[in-house]
Amino acid sequence: MAKRFSNKVILITGAASGIGRAAALRIASEGGSLIISDRNIDSGREVAREALERGAPAANTIAFDAADAQSCAEMVDQAVSIHGRLDCLINNAGVLKRGHFLEMTAADWSLVVSVNLTSLFHIIQRALPSLISSRGNVVSTASTAGIEGISYYTAYAASKAGVIALTKSLAAEYAPAGVRFNAICPGRVRTDLGAGVPPVRDANPDIVVRPSKLLGKTAGAEPEDIAGAFAYLASADACFTSGTILVVDGAQTAG
Repeated sequence: MAKRFSNKVILITGAASGIGRAAALRIASEGGSLIISDRNIDSGREVAREALERGAPAANTIAFDAADAQSCAEMVDQAVSIHGRLDCLINNAGVLKRGHFLEMTAADWSLVVSVNLTSLFHIIQRALPSLISSRGNVVSTASTAGIEGISYYTAYAASKAGVIALTKSLAAEYAPAGVRFNAICPGRVRTDLGAGVPPVRDANPDIVVRPSKLLGKTAGAEPEDIAGAFAYLASADACFTSGTILVVDGAQTAG
């Protein structure tokens, strides 16, 4: 029986850890050929090795800097050249800064928006001709912060709201070409990215992010809890799904 990603080539950015890693390994287990793209190339190679063990026919790695426009474009060109095609692009590279808005620097704002949003402009624009040829699809990582905002994460929330708007706009524009665009909004997820950010000084506990409610996971989901959503939207099972913003937050934003 053919697996969902047999004969498909999937490029995943930010795949060396966290949600990107979990999505890569899930897709590998379903027969996808992977291109792991990340700033941390050593960890990316580890994920590629794991992907091969999980059943990926091929797993290559590319180093790139999401904050650099030329690096984004060159990364896509290199990815397409490996197999001569691209069936799915998963935009997951991201950066997180938190703190009081009045203490945020212009440099911090620019970095977060550049990595989380502007990089998608460069990457998608470069990848789109290949995706049109394959009638492929794009899945981007947004956040519940981009839907309802979040205290102390102003730049992050703004950038993720931009990802949502970008996804919906491109879904409408490229529907006639058969290219699907969707985004996933995780809630609180336990990743190295979040764990590595210092706590906010003098944070008001009454306005911090709400916990998840599902299955007692009040501390947040594991990356593997989110991976299935990526696999669904990236696959042919979602062939009539485009412009969808899929919230995967364990009822964090419900009620």
